[in-house]
Amino acid sequence: MPNQLSIPFKQTLPVQIKEAVQSYIEFNHSESHPDAFRWDISRWEELRKDGVGGYVHVNRVDATLLYHAHLVLLLTKFPANIGLTVIYEPAFPSLMRRVCSVEDLTFERACVLFNLAALYSQLGTAAGRSTTESIKIVAAHFQNAAGVLQYLSKEVISTLASSLGQAAPVPSELLEPSLKSLEYLMLAQAQECYWQKASMEENYKDGTLAKLAKQVAVHYESAISAAATVSPSSFPQEWVNHLTLKKHHFEGVAQYRQSRSDLLSHKYGVELGRLRIAQNEVKQGLERASKGVAKAVIDDVKSLAKALEANFSRAQKDNDLIYHQNVPPESTIEPITGVNMVNSVIDNKLKDPSLVIGNTDNALFTGLVSHGVRMAIEVYIDRRDNWIKEEVEGIVKQMDADVTRLLQRLNLPGSLDALDKPAGLPSSLLRRSEEIRSMGGTDALQALVDEVQTLGRSASGILEEAFDILDNEASEDETFFAQLPEDGAQIATQSGYFASHIANKSLTAKADSYRQILDNAASSDATVRNKWEEWEENVTVLCSNPDEMESMVPSHATSQSTQSAQAHTYARAIRAALEDLDDLRNTRARCVESARQRAGTDDIKPRIVREAAGLARWIEVKPAMFESTMEEELGKFDRYKESVEEGRTKQEELLIKVEQLNQLLIQSRTDDPVLKQREAALQSLDLAYHRYLEVLSNVTEGSKFYTDFSAHLNAFQDECARWSELRHRQRGELLELLNQLARATKKSKSKLRADAGDKGEPIESPPYPLQKALEHPASPIATLSRPVSPHPPPVALQSTPKGFALPAPNSSEWEAVDLPPPPSARKSARSKAAEEASTPRRKTRSKTVAE
Repeated sequence: MPNQLSIPFKQTLPVQIKEAVQSYIEFNHSESHPDAFRWDISRWEELRKDGVGGYVHVNRVDATLLYHAHLVLLLTKFPANIGLTVIYEPAFPSLMRRVCSVEDLTFERACVLFNLAALYSQLGTAAGRSTTESIKIVAAHFQNAAGVLQYLSKEVISTLASSLGQAAPVPSELLEPSLKSLEYLMLAQAQECYWQKASMEENYKDGTLAKLAKQVAVHYESAISAAATVSPSSFPQEWVNHLTLKKHHFEGVAQYRQSRSDLLSHKYGVELGRLRIAQNEVKQGLERASKGVAKAVIDDVKSLAKALEANFSRAQKDNDLIYHQNVPPESTIEPITGVNMVNSVIDNKLKDPSLVIGNTDNALFTGLVSHGVRMAIEVYIDRRDNWIKEEVEGIVKQMDADVTRLLQRLNLPGSLDALDKPAGLPSSLLRRSEEIRSMGGTDALQALVDEVQTLGRSASGILEEAFDILDNEASEDETFFAQLPEDGAQIATQSGYFASHIANKSLTAKADSYRQILDNAASSDATVRNKWEEWEENVTVLCSNPDEMESMVPSHATSQSTQSAQAHTYARAIRAALEDLDDLRNTRARCVESARQRAGTDDIKPRIVREAAGLARWIEVKPAMFESTMEEELGKFDRYKESVEEGRTKQEELLIKVEQLNQLLIQSRTDDPVLKQREAALQSLDLAYHRYLEVLSNVTEGSKFYTDFSAHLNAFQDECARWSELRHRQRGELLELLNQLARATKKSKSKLRADAGDKGEPIESPPYPLQKALEHPASPIATLSRPVSPHPPPVALQSTPKGFALPAPNSSEWEAVDLPPPPSARKSARSKAAEEASTPRRKTRSKTVAE
């Protein structure tokens, strides 16, 4: 057995690449057909088969690097989650470390890199170290393994953690401290190779060998320290014991080699001090950390112990009889400074994946628009539409509202219509009546109002179903925790399974925000409905035929000659100003329509795709890379805003003019109640026209909002359903884990009772399950990690003295139990075993012993 460790592979299962990729392309790339990428999908499956690890051969290094390079490229084409479920087992299996199953390509990449490091380490331990050349090869493998682990820790793990989010915890062996511990382990073993190489050659002095050995111990110490920061531990206890023993071993070797150098320098007292330190290191190593360690490692330490004992006896005798030098205290002995010969070597093909694939047509999915490009296009479209809505349509609505408020306050143009035409209806009102009827009138608008209300209820229903899924999961989770055995909740937490109120925080926060959005929308809908109910009657009059509408408007048949000529002059001036305001309103409406049409034909995709093609193929494309391009493209719409703003000053001047003229008109008119009633009726019908358009715009926007938002809510409901299924699956796995723990505990308890009964020893209550797993590494649950704050074991039962005496034969303390008849000699072994399995074995014991 080698005296160095190798990292085990994370075993994986086949994945459904074809189904996931085709489904993603079908739903997210309408411009492409999934069948166009059949070769790419097939090639991906082949690459994964050879690149995920599990087989130790030097040619698998290139296969793994090739698959990793394609994964880097794939993550520029796809988001991490395309619905492809990736399954990996833990590198260090135990009852506490479970299989990780997530939909995340970044997780696939991290596991591939971990297995590449494992492959390098296993190549190192598999190779011999009998010659200096072979030792150099082994050291190179370990340094390559350390380089992969360093690259994985710095370049991938932070992205993985944010990508997984609440879907699953990062497996313990992929946490940064765990990777750092493994990196230091690989460096320690590589440094050990250089120490061994130097020991085999005769031209190295003991002082140099001491410094090399000291650095080995430093790397092992760093590995131990990094591993200790992870709770529960990522590694089995045997690994920690190995690291600890190796650290003490090479601390001792360093002191031993330096003592030989001190001997040559005639520092006999210092020599004795170093030998004593070395003996203490070896003693600590063998006492504290030899359990579960390979025999070859222990033999190395014992061999050093013998050499130390012999040299210490000789040095002490010589110093006592000849040199008489004082032995300095350990604290005053000069420490040994290590000399590092190794580094974490990151392969150039790892740092630059293009060296593996190159810029050839061998790259996968070259014809597919990358996810980053799609995101950039979506960001631009969203930004453009919001800009038009806020900077063009928003200003237009504000200016139109300013005009409407003033006219409503001044009772215009109703007062002019009543003055100009004391009987009949104004032509402008007849045109607006026809326009409303052509749009469907009250029936069409009422249908839209009802539709928005229906869509709102439907959206609320979708969200309520999502809440129901979360509530049902929370109820199941509460029941699950309530039914757990003692310490079950602690085991679940250590396994990465948290209570629902913790695990579903992001989902509940998102659901609450959606609920707030719907509440705000419902409030807006109620305002629109109230507005419609308030003006529905007037709109109904406006939609009637001219004769019916005229009959509802008071008539003022006074002769024109009786009206003030000055009033007619003011009225004509106001009418002209109102026509100018209508012209400005129509110009703004045409500007808005032009902006919408321009947005409808606007396509930034060719430019984004062209610029993305100019970037390095291996760079992950992000929307921020096209910021200047998007700003430049948005500049095409500035002219629409400028056109709208040009009319603002002129409109303000006209509004002031209208208000002044209306004041003069009021002063010049006689107080005629019939005329005022006619003015009010005509003004009400004119306002009904504007309210109709306003409500129509509101419900149209509401319908679009609910349609779009329902799509988001459906996606959220699916997300909640998937999360609930994942939690259900995790609970099942946890129950299996707890059952295994219970069986292991029951087995240990039975064995303990049987052993105690056979030996006649007092029977004590078995240790607490978790405590037992920690105190007895050889037990079936030895790989369980120590809890953060384990409960104390129960107090042992009162034991009886070892020299107890049996009760008298006629004592009432005896119990009689019928034993089964002995098996027939002709019964088969299988029948005998079956009978023993179905018949409980019991021992007749006195009540005193039993109690």
